Amino acid sequence: MAVGINIRTATRSGPVNPTVPASGRYFVVGQFDRGRTDVAQRVRSLAELEVLYGGRVSYGSAYDDLRMFFEEGGTEAHVIRVVGPAATVGTLTLDGAGGVDSVRIDALGAGAWSADVDVTVAAGSIAGIKVTIDGPLEGDTENYDNLESAAAVASALATSRYVKGTDLGGPIPVAIAATALSAGADDRASITATHMTNALDLLDIALGAGAVAIPGYASSLVGAGLMEHAKENRRLAILAAARGASDADYIAAAAARLAPDGEHGGIFGPWLEVPLGNGVTKLVSPEGYVAAKRALAHLSEGPWATPIGEPSVARFVLGTERAITRAQGNTLEEANVNPIRVVQNTTRIYGYRSLSTDLANYALLIGRDVLNYVADEADRRLERFVGRPVDGKGQLLASVASELVGILDPMRQAGGLYERVVDGQLIDPGYSVDVGPTVNTAAVLNANTVAAVVALRVSPVAALIDLTIVKAGLTATV
Repeated sequence: MAVGINIRTATRSGPVNPTVPASGRYFVVGQFDRGRTDVAQRVRSLAELEVLYGGRVSYGSAYDDLRMFFEEGGTEAHVIRVVGPAATVGTLTLDGAGGVDSVRIDALGAGAWSADVDVTVAAGSIAGIKVTIDGPLEGDTENYDNLESAAAVASALATSRYVKGTDLGGPIPVAIAATALSAGADDRASITATHMTNALDLLDIALGAGAVAIPGYASSLVGAGLMEHAKENRRLAILAAARGASDADYIAAAAARLAPDGEHGGIFGPWLEVPLGNGVTKLVSPEGYVAAKRALAHLSEGPWATPIGEPSVARFVLGTERAITRAQGNTLEEANVNPIRVVQNTTRIYGYRSLSTDLANYALLIGRDVLNYVADEADRRLERFVGRPVDGKGQLLASVASELVGILDPMRQAGGLYERVVDGQLIDPGYSVDVGPTVNTAAVLNANTVAAVVALRVSPVAALIDLTIVKAGLTATV
Protein backbone atom coordinates (compact mmCIF):
# COMPACT_ATOMS: atom_id res chain seq x y z
CA MET A 1 0.00 0.00 0.00
CA ALA A 2 1.39 3.40 -1.00
CA VAL A 3 1.98 5.97 1.74
CA GLY A 4 2.35 9.74 1.35
CA ILE A 5 1.09 12.12 -1.29
CA ASN A 6 0.49 11.18 -4.91
CA ILE A 7 0.11 14.11 -7.33
CA ARG A 8 -0.54 13.96 -11.06
CA THR A 9 -0.18 16.84 -13.49
CA ALA A 10 -1.62 17.20 -16.97
CA THR A 11 -1.63 19.72 -19.77
CA ARG A 12 -4.72 21.04 -21.49
CA SER A 13 -5.00 23.64 -24.21
CA GLY A 14 -7.54 26.40 -23.96
CA PRO A 15 -7.81 29.76 -22.28
CA VAL A 16 -8.59 30.66 -18.70
CA ASN A 17 -11.57 32.97 -19.04
CA PRO A 18 -12.89 35.56 -16.59
CA THR A 19 -16.24 34.87 -14.97
CA VAL A 20 -18.94 36.53 -17.04
CA PRO A 21 -22.23 38.00 -15.79
CA ALA A 22 -25.19 35.68 -15.42
CA SER A 23 -26.75 37.27 -18.52
CA GLY A 24 -23.82 35.86 -20.53
CA ARG A 25 -24.91 32.24 -20.11
CA TYR A 26 -25.15 30.03 -23.18
CA PHE A 27 -27.88 27.37 -23.49
CA VAL A 28 -27.17 24.57 -25.97
CA VAL A 29 -29.12 21.60 -27.28
CA GLY A 30 -27.27 18.95 -29.26
CA GLN A 31 -26.04 15.39 -29.75
CA PHE A 32 -23.11 14.04 -27.75
CA ASP A 33 -21.32 10.74 -27.20
CA ARG A 34 -22.67 10.32 -23.68
CA GLY A 35 -24.31 12.07 -20.77
CA ARG A 36 -27.67 12.66 -19.18
CA THR A 37 -30.71 13.47 -21.28
CA ASP A 38 -33.23 14.27 -18.57
CA VAL A 39 -31.78 17.51 -17.21
CA ALA A 40 -29.62 20.48 -18.23
CA GLN A 41 -26.12 20.35 -16.78
CA ARG A 42 -23.95 23.40 -16.21
CA VAL A 43 -20.58 23.20 -17.96
CA ARG A 44 -17.82 25.73 -17.27
CA SER A 45 -14.88 24.46 -19.34
CA LEU A 46 -13.99 22.20 -22.23
CA ALA A 47 -12.50 19.70 -19.79
CA GLU A 48 -15.77 19.53 -17.86
CA LEU A 49 -17.69 19.12 -21.11
CA GLU A 50 -15.57 16.11 -22.03
CA VAL A 51 -16.10 14.49 -18.63
CA LEU A 52 -19.87 14.89 -18.76
CA TYR A 53 -20.58 14.52 -22.48
CA GLY A 54 -17.51 13.07 -24.16
CA GLY A 55 -15.43 14.36 -27.05
CA ARG A 56 -16.00 15.18 -30.70
CA VAL A 57 -18.41 12.95 -32.62
CA SER A 58 -18.93 12.73 -36.36
CA TYR A 59 -22.71 12.98 -36.13
CA GLY A 60 -23.15 16.15 -34.05
CA SER A 61 -22.04 19.79 -34.00
CA ALA A 62 -22.53 20.67 -30.34
CA TYR A 63 -19.07 19.63 -29.10
CA ASP A 64 -17.25 21.78 -31.66
CA ASP A 65 -19.66 24.64 -31.01
CA LEU A 66 -19.01 24.56 -27.27
CA ARG A 67 -15.28 24.19 -27.79
CA MET A 68 -15.43 27.39 -29.87
CA PHE A 69 -17.52 29.05 -27.16
CA PHE A 70 -14.95 28.35 -24.44
CA GLU A 71 -11.95 29.13 -26.65
CA GLU A 72 -13.49 32.49 -27.61
CA GLY A 73 -14.07 33.56 -24.00
CA GLY A 74 -17.34 32.00 -22.86
CA THR A 75 -17.39 30.52 -19.36
CA GLU A 76 -20.82 29.10 -18.57
CA ALA A 77 -23.01 26.86 -20.69
CA HIS A 78 -26.09 24.82 -19.84
CA VAL A 79 -26.25 21.72 -22.00
CA ILE A 80 -29.03 19.37 -23.07
CA ARG A 81 -28.18 16.09 -24.80
CA VAL A 82 -30.73 14.68 -27.24
CA VAL A 83 -31.14 11.02 -28.17
CA GLY A 84 -33.68 9.18 -30.31
CA PRO A 85 -37.05 7.92 -29.07
CA ALA A 86 -35.88 4.29 -28.95
CA ALA A 87 -32.65 5.01 -27.07
CA THR A 88 -31.58 2.61 -24.32
CA VAL A 89 -29.17 2.82 -21.39
CA GLY A 90 -26.53 0.27 -20.49
CA THR A 91 -26.96 -1.59 -17.23
CA LEU A 92 -25.40 -4.09 -14.82
CA THR A 93 -27.07 -5.97 -11.96
CA LEU A 94 -24.99 -6.70 -8.87
CA ASP A 95 -25.84 -9.93 -7.08
CA GLY A 96 -25.94 -10.53 -3.36
CA ALA A 97 -25.29 -13.82 -1.56
CA GLY A 98 -27.00 -16.77 -3.23
CA GLY A 99 -27.30 -14.95 -6.53
CA VAL A 100 -30.15 -12.72 -5.29
CA ASP A 101 -30.46 -9.42 -7.18
CA SER A 102 -29.05 -6.63 -5.01
CA VAL A 103 -28.43 -3.38 -6.91
CA ARG A 104 -29.06 -2.45 -10.53
CA ILE A 105 -26.56 0.04 -11.93
CA ASP A 106 -27.72 2.09 -14.93
CA ALA A 107 -25.68 4.44 -17.08
CA LEU A 108 -26.57 8.12 -16.78
CA GLY A 109 -27.75 8.52 -20.33
CA ALA A 110 -28.30 6.32 -23.35
CA GLY A 111 -25.67 5.14 -25.80
CA ALA A 112 -22.98 2.59 -26.45
CA TRP A 113 -20.55 4.54 -24.25
CA SER A 114 -21.81 2.62 -21.20
CA ALA A 115 -19.73 -0.39 -22.28
CA ASP A 116 -16.66 1.69 -21.34
CA VAL A 117 -17.80 1.93 -17.71
CA ASP A 118 -16.47 -0.77 -15.39
CA VAL A 119 -17.80 -1.65 -11.93
CA THR A 120 -15.70 -3.38 -9.27
CA VAL A 121 -16.92 -4.58 -5.87
CA ALA A 122 -14.36 -5.40 -3.19
CA ALA A 123 -14.08 -5.51 0.59
CA GLY A 124 -14.36 -2.13 2.25
CA SER A 125 -11.33 -0.57 3.91
CA ILE A 126 -13.10 -0.63 7.31
CA ALA A 127 -16.49 -2.30 6.88
CA GLY A 128 -18.88 -3.50 4.23
CA ILE A 129 -17.85 -3.17 0.59
CA LYS A 130 -16.12 -0.75 -1.75
CA VAL A 131 -17.69 0.00 -5.14
CA THR A 132 -15.38 1.44 -7.80
CA ILE A 133 -16.66 3.04 -11.00
CA ASP A 134 -14.06 3.36 -13.76
CA GLY A 135 -15.40 5.98 -16.14
CA PRO A 136 -14.88 6.23 -19.90
CA LEU A 137 -11.95 8.65 -19.49
CA GLU A 138 -8.59 7.10 -18.65
CA GLY A 139 -7.79 7.48 -14.96
CA ASP A 140 -11.24 8.83 -14.10
CA THR A 141 -12.22 6.63 -11.15
CA GLU A 142 -14.91 7.02 -8.49
CA ASN A 143 -14.63 5.13 -5.19
CA TYR A 144 -17.47 4.55 -2.74
CA ASP A 145 -16.09 2.88 0.38
CA ASN A 146 -17.49 1.18 3.50
CA LEU A 147 -21.01 0.59 2.19
CA GLU A 148 -22.96 -1.82 4.37
CA SER A 149 -26.16 -2.50 2.44
CA ALA A 150 -27.71 -2.46 -1.00
CA ALA A 151 -29.54 0.73 -0.04
CA ALA A 152 -26.24 2.36 0.92
CA VAL A 153 -24.77 1.48 -2.48
CA ALA A 154 -27.72 2.99 -4.34
CA SER A 155 -27.58 6.12 -2.19
CA ALA A 156 -23.82 6.57 -2.65
CA LEU A 157 -24.05 6.31 -6.43
CA ALA A 158 -26.38 9.33 -6.48
CA THR A 159 -23.23 11.48 -6.68
CA SER A 160 -21.67 9.58 -9.61
CA ARG A 161 -21.06 11.38 -12.88
CA TYR A 162 -21.70 8.23 -14.90
CA VAL A 163 -24.16 5.87 -13.23
CA LYS A 164 -27.07 5.65 -10.83
CA GLY A 165 -28.02 2.79 -8.54
CA THR A 166 -31.37 1.22 -7.71
CA ASP A 167 -31.85 -0.89 -4.57
CA LEU A 168 -33.51 -4.15 -5.61
CA GLY A 169 -34.16 -5.23 -2.04
CA GLY A 170 -31.58 -8.00 -1.86
CA PRO A 171 -28.55 -8.48 0.43
CA ILE A 172 -25.35 -6.46 0.11
CA PRO A 173 -23.56 -7.09 -3.25
CA VAL A 174 -20.80 -9.68 -3.29
CA ALA A 175 -17.31 -8.96 -4.61
CA ILE A 176 -16.75 -8.96 -8.39
CA ALA A 177 -13.80 -8.12 -10.62
CA ALA A 178 -14.08 -5.15 -13.01
CA THR A 179 -17.21 -5.77 -15.08
CA ALA A 180 -18.53 -3.51 -17.83
CA LEU A 181 -22.08 -2.26 -18.14
CA SER A 182 -23.94 -3.45 -21.20
CA ALA A 183 -23.87 -1.19 -24.25
CA GLY A 184 -26.89 1.02 -24.70
CA ALA A 185 -28.02 2.73 -27.91
CA ASP A 186 -28.71 6.42 -28.66
CA ASP A 187 -31.02 5.81 -31.67
CA ARG A 188 -29.53 8.91 -33.28
CA ALA A 189 -30.74 7.92 -36.76
CA SER A 190 -34.28 8.68 -35.59
CA ILE A 191 -33.56 12.19 -34.23
CA THR A 192 -35.45 14.99 -35.99
CA ALA A 193 -35.46 18.76 -35.66
CA THR A 194 -38.66 18.40 -33.64
CA HIS A 195 -36.84 16.29 -31.07
CA MET A 196 -34.24 19.03 -30.81
CA THR A 197 -36.72 21.86 -30.28
CA ASN A 198 -38.79 19.80 -27.85
CA ALA A 199 -35.66 19.37 -25.73
CA LEU A 200 -35.64 23.14 -25.16
CA ASP A 201 -38.35 22.55 -22.55
CA LEU A 202 -35.65 21.22 -20.21
CA LEU A 203 -34.01 24.68 -20.20
CA ASP A 204 -36.36 26.12 -17.60
CA ILE A 205 -36.69 29.87 -17.10
CA ALA A 206 -35.31 29.39 -13.58
CA LEU A 207 -31.86 28.85 -15.14
CA GLY A 208 -31.81 32.55 -16.00
CA ALA A 209 -31.31 34.80 -19.00
CA GLY A 210 -28.77 34.22 -21.75
CA ALA A 211 -28.43 33.09 -25.36
CA VAL A 212 -29.82 29.81 -26.71
CA ALA A 213 -28.97 27.77 -29.80
CA ILE A 214 -29.19 24.39 -31.49
CA PRO A 215 -25.88 24.49 -33.37
CA GLY A 216 -25.63 22.80 -36.73
CA TYR A 217 -29.38 22.99 -37.39
CA ALA A 218 -30.49 25.61 -39.89
CA SER A 219 -32.94 28.34 -38.95
CA SER A 220 -35.47 26.83 -41.36
CA LEU A 221 -35.58 23.71 -39.18
CA VAL A 222 -35.36 25.02 -35.62
CA GLY A 223 -35.82 28.79 -35.86
CA ALA A 224 -39.49 28.86 -34.89
CA GLY A 225 -38.91 26.69 -31.82
CA LEU A 226 -35.87 28.66 -30.71
CA MET A 227 -37.64 32.00 -31.09
CA GLU A 228 -40.65 30.79 -29.12
CA HIS A 229 -38.42 29.42 -26.37
CA ALA A 230 -36.45 32.67 -26.21
CA LYS A 231 -39.64 34.70 -25.97
CA GLU A 232 -41.02 32.62 -23.11
CA ASN A 233 -37.77 32.33 -21.15
CA ARG A 234 -36.08 35.77 -21.37
CA ARG A 235 -33.36 34.66 -23.78
CA LEU A 236 -31.95 35.50 -27.19
CA ALA A 237 -32.07 32.88 -29.94
CA ILE A 238 -28.91 32.69 -32.04
CA LEU A 239 -29.75 31.34 -35.48
CA ALA A 240 -27.74 30.39 -38.56
CA ALA A 241 -28.35 29.08 -42.05
CA ALA A 242 -27.04 25.77 -43.38
CA ARG A 243 -23.42 25.21 -44.33
CA GLY A 244 -22.71 26.55 -47.82
CA ALA A 245 -25.62 29.00 -47.73
CA SER A 246 -25.36 31.96 -50.12
CA ASP A 247 -26.18 35.59 -49.35
CA ALA A 248 -29.59 35.03 -50.91
CA ASP A 249 -30.13 31.98 -48.68
CA TYR A 250 -29.33 34.01 -45.56
CA ILE A 251 -31.60 36.84 -46.63
CA ALA A 252 -34.43 34.37 -47.26
CA ALA A 253 -33.84 32.72 -43.87
CA ALA A 254 -34.07 36.08 -42.12
CA ALA A 255 -37.18 37.08 -44.07
CA ALA A 256 -38.89 33.85 -42.99
CA ARG A 257 -38.40 34.75 -39.32
CA LEU A 258 -39.19 38.49 -39.46
CA ALA A 259 -42.07 39.35 -37.13
CA PRO A 260 -43.29 42.15 -34.84
CA ASP A 261 -41.89 40.14 -31.88
CA GLY A 262 -38.75 39.07 -33.71
CA GLU A 263 -36.52 40.94 -31.25
CA HIS A 264 -36.03 37.65 -29.43
CA GLY A 265 -33.43 36.43 -31.92
CA GLY A 266 -31.00 37.15 -34.72
CA ILE A 267 -29.36 35.25 -37.56
CA PHE A 268 -25.58 35.14 -38.07
CA GLY A 269 -23.31 33.74 -40.75
CA PRO A 270 -21.50 32.32 -42.59
CA TRP A 271 -20.03 29.22 -40.95
CA LEU A 272 -16.57 29.45 -39.40
CA GLU A 273 -13.29 27.61 -39.85
CA VAL A 274 -11.69 26.30 -36.65
CA PRO A 275 -8.52 24.29 -36.04
CA LEU A 276 -8.59 20.63 -35.01
CA GLY A 277 -4.82 20.26 -34.71
CA ASN A 278 -1.97 19.08 -36.94
CA GLY A 279 -3.01 21.49 -39.67
CA VAL A 280 -6.53 20.05 -39.93
CA THR A 281 -9.50 22.43 -39.85
CA LYS A 282 -13.27 22.10 -39.74
CA LEU A 283 -16.26 24.29 -40.62
CA VAL A 284 -18.72 24.81 -37.77
CA SER A 285 -21.86 26.90 -37.43
CA PRO A 286 -21.26 30.27 -35.73
CA GLU A 287 -23.57 30.18 -32.69
CA GLY A 288 -20.90 29.43 -30.06
CA TYR A 289 -18.63 32.20 -31.34
CA VAL A 290 -21.47 34.73 -31.25
CA ALA A 291 -22.53 33.59 -27.76
CA ALA A 292 -18.96 33.97 -26.46
CA LYS A 293 -18.51 37.48 -27.84
CA ARG A 294 -21.93 38.47 -26.50
CA ALA A 295 -20.88 37.18 -23.06
CA LEU A 296 -17.64 39.18 -23.16
CA ALA A 297 -19.54 42.31 -24.18
CA HIS A 298 -21.78 41.85 -21.13
CA LEU A 299 -18.65 41.48 -19.01
CA SER A 300 -16.83 44.54 -20.34
CA GLU A 301 -19.86 46.86 -20.38
CA GLY A 302 -23.25 45.31 -19.82
CA PRO A 303 -26.24 43.81 -21.65
CA TRP A 304 -26.60 47.06 -23.61
CA ALA A 305 -23.23 46.45 -25.32
CA THR A 306 -23.00 44.98 -28.82
CA PRO A 307 -20.27 42.51 -29.84
CA ILE A 308 -19.64 44.34 -33.11
CA GLY A 309 -16.29 45.06 -34.69
CA GLU A 310 -13.15 45.10 -32.56
CA PRO A 311 -14.74 43.64 -29.37
CA SER A 312 -15.61 40.52 -31.39
CA VAL A 313 -12.12 39.84 -32.77
CA ALA A 314 -11.65 36.05 -32.75
CA ARG A 315 -8.74 34.46 -30.94
CA PHE A 316 -9.48 30.85 -31.93
CA VAL A 317 -11.56 30.99 -35.11
CA LEU A 318 -9.32 31.01 -38.20
CA GLY A 319 -11.73 32.55 -40.68
CA THR A 320 -15.08 32.27 -42.42
CA GLU A 321 -16.47 29.71 -44.81
CA ARG A 322 -16.42 32.35 -47.55
CA ALA A 323 -15.35 35.96 -47.78
CA ILE A 324 -17.96 38.66 -47.16
CA THR A 325 -17.06 42.04 -48.65
CA ARG A 326 -18.07 45.34 -47.05
CA ALA A 327 -20.75 45.83 -49.72
CA GLN A 328 -22.10 42.32 -49.17
CA GLY A 329 -22.03 42.86 -45.43
CA ASN A 330 -24.04 46.06 -45.73
CA THR A 331 -26.60 44.33 -47.92
CA LEU A 332 -26.94 41.46 -45.48
CA GLU A 333 -27.21 43.75 -42.46
CA GLU A 334 -29.94 45.79 -44.12
CA ALA A 335 -31.82 42.50 -44.66
CA ASN A 336 -31.60 41.65 -40.92
CA VAL A 337 -28.69 39.23 -41.34
CA ASN A 338 -25.62 39.73 -39.14
CA PRO A 339 -22.52 39.07 -41.24
CA ILE A 340 -19.31 37.63 -39.84
CA ARG A 341 -16.40 39.06 -41.80
CA VAL A 342 -12.62 38.88 -41.94
CA VAL A 343 -11.38 42.45 -41.40
CA GLN A 344 -7.70 43.29 -41.00
CA ASN A 345 -6.96 39.55 -41.06
CA THR A 346 -9.19 38.88 -38.05
CA THR A 347 -12.68 37.41 -37.83
CA ARG A 348 -15.31 39.84 -36.50
CA ILE A 349 -19.07 40.22 -36.14
CA TYR A 350 -20.35 43.11 -38.24
CA GLY A 351 -24.01 43.31 -37.33
CA TYR A 352 -26.33 42.84 -34.36
CA ARG A 353 -29.74 43.17 -35.95
CA SER A 354 -32.79 41.45 -34.52
CA LEU A 355 -35.54 39.86 -36.56
CA SER A 356 -38.12 42.39 -35.39
CA THR A 357 -40.09 44.61 -37.73
CA ASP A 358 -40.39 47.17 -34.90
CA LEU A 359 -37.29 49.12 -35.89
CA ALA A 360 -38.02 52.04 -33.59
CA ASN A 361 -37.62 49.88 -30.48
CA TYR A 362 -35.90 46.64 -31.45
CA ALA A 363 -33.73 47.16 -34.50
CA LEU A 364 -30.79 45.77 -32.52
CA LEU A 365 -30.72 42.75 -30.23
CA ILE A 366 -29.69 44.89 -27.26
CA GLY A 367 -33.27 46.17 -26.91
CA ARG A 368 -34.51 42.75 -25.87
CA ASP A 369 -31.24 41.84 -24.11
CA VAL A 370 -31.60 44.80 -21.74
CA LEU A 371 -35.24 43.99 -20.98
CA ASN A 372 -34.33 40.35 -20.35
CA TYR A 373 -31.56 41.43 -17.99
CA VAL A 374 -33.80 43.79 -16.00
CA ALA A 375 -36.59 41.20 -15.79
CA ASP A 376 -34.19 38.48 -14.65
CA GLU A 377 -32.56 40.71 -12.03
CA ALA A 378 -35.94 41.91 -10.76
CA ASP A 379 -37.17 38.33 -10.51
CA ARG A 380 -34.17 37.43 -8.38
CA ARG A 381 -34.06 40.53 -6.17
CA LEU A 382 -37.78 40.91 -5.50
CA GLU A 383 -38.22 37.29 -4.40
CA ARG A 384 -37.45 38.24 -0.80
CA PHE A 385 -40.53 40.47 -0.64
CA VAL A 386 -42.99 37.72 -1.55
CA GLY A 387 -45.25 37.03 1.42
CA ARG A 388 -44.28 40.20 3.28
CA PRO A 389 -47.10 42.35 4.75
CA VAL A 390 -47.92 45.63 2.99
CA ASP A 391 -47.67 48.29 5.69
CA GLY A 392 -49.69 51.51 5.72
CA LYS A 393 -46.52 53.61 5.90
CA GLY A 394 -45.44 52.46 2.45
CA GLN A 395 -42.18 50.96 3.67
CA LEU A 396 -42.58 47.76 1.64
CA LEU A 397 -43.40 49.75 -1.49
CA ALA A 398 -40.34 51.93 -0.93
CA SER A 399 -38.18 48.83 -0.51
CA VAL A 400 -39.46 47.39 -3.79
CA ALA A 401 -38.76 50.68 -5.55
CA SER A 402 -35.28 50.82 -4.02
CA GLU A 403 -34.42 47.36 -5.33
CA LEU A 404 -35.54 48.31 -8.83
CA VAL A 405 -33.55 51.54 -8.76
CA GLY A 406 -30.59 49.43 -7.62
CA ILE A 407 -30.84 47.56 -10.92
CA LEU A 408 -31.40 50.57 -13.16
CA ASP A 409 -29.18 53.31 -11.79
CA PRO A 410 -25.89 51.42 -12.24
CA MET A 411 -26.97 50.87 -15.84
CA ARG A 412 -27.50 54.62 -16.23
CA GLN A 413 -24.14 55.43 -14.71
CA ALA A 414 -22.42 52.97 -17.06
CA GLY A 415 -24.10 54.55 -20.10
CA GLY A 416 -26.54 51.75 -20.83
CA LEU A 417 -29.59 53.99 -20.31
CA TYR A 418 -29.87 57.25 -22.21
CA GLU A 419 -30.10 60.10 -19.70
CA ARG A 420 -30.88 63.71 -20.56
CA VAL A 421 -28.49 66.36 -19.26
CA VAL A 422 -28.99 70.12 -19.72
CA ASP A 423 -26.24 72.56 -18.73
CA GLY A 424 -24.55 69.84 -16.74
CA GLN A 425 -27.70 69.03 -14.77
CA LEU A 426 -29.37 65.63 -14.90
CA ILE A 427 -32.94 66.22 -16.08
CA ASP A 428 -34.05 62.68 -16.91
CA PRO A 429 -32.05 59.60 -15.76
CA GLY A 430 -33.38 57.45 -18.59
CA TYR A 431 -35.61 55.40 -16.34
CA SER A 432 -38.50 55.68 -13.90
CA VAL A 433 -39.92 53.44 -11.19
CA ASP A 434 -43.53 53.86 -10.07
CA VAL A 435 -44.97 52.11 -7.01
CA GLY A 436 -47.30 54.97 -6.07
CA PRO A 437 -51.05 55.08 -5.52
CA THR A 438 -51.77 55.26 -9.24
CA VAL A 439 -50.56 51.69 -9.73
CA ASN A 440 -51.09 50.43 -6.18
CA THR A 441 -54.71 51.34 -5.75
CA ALA A 442 -56.74 50.10 -2.80
CA ALA A 443 -58.23 47.41 -5.03
CA VAL A 444 -54.78 46.20 -6.09
CA LEU A 445 -53.47 46.04 -2.52
CA ASN A 446 -56.68 44.44 -1.28
CA ALA A 447 -56.06 41.64 -3.79
CA ASN A 448 -52.78 40.92 -1.95
CA THR A 449 -50.78 42.30 -4.84
CA VAL A 450 -48.02 44.88 -5.07
CA ALA A 451 -47.60 46.53 -8.46
CA ALA A 452 -44.58 48.30 -9.89
CA VAL A 453 -44.04 49.91 -13.30
CA VAL A 454 -40.55 50.41 -14.72
CA ALA A 455 -39.86 52.49 -17.82
CA LEU A 456 -36.41 52.76 -19.35
CA ARG A 457 -34.68 54.25 -22.38
CA VAL A 458 -31.91 52.08 -23.82
CA SER A 459 -28.95 54.02 -25.19
CA PRO A 460 -28.53 53.89 -28.98
CA VAL A 461 -25.43 52.32 -30.51
CA ALA A 462 -22.81 53.79 -32.83
CA ALA A 463 -23.23 50.97 -35.32
CA LEU A 464 -22.01 53.28 -38.08
CA ILE A 465 -19.34 55.97 -37.84
CA ASP A 466 -20.19 58.47 -40.61
CA LEU A 467 -17.08 60.56 -41.27
CA THR A 468 -16.81 63.30 -43.87
CA ILE A 469 -13.34 64.47 -44.89
CA VAL A 470 -13.14 67.73 -46.84
CA LYS A 471 -10.05 68.86 -48.72
CA ALA A 472 -9.69 72.61 -48.57
CA GLY A 473 -7.84 74.71 -51.08
CA LEU A 474 -4.91 76.90 -50.11
CA THR A 475 -7.08 80.01 -49.86
CA ALA A 476 -10.13 78.31 -48.33
CA THR A 477 -11.10 78.45 -44.66
CA VAL A 478 -10.85 75.16 -42.79
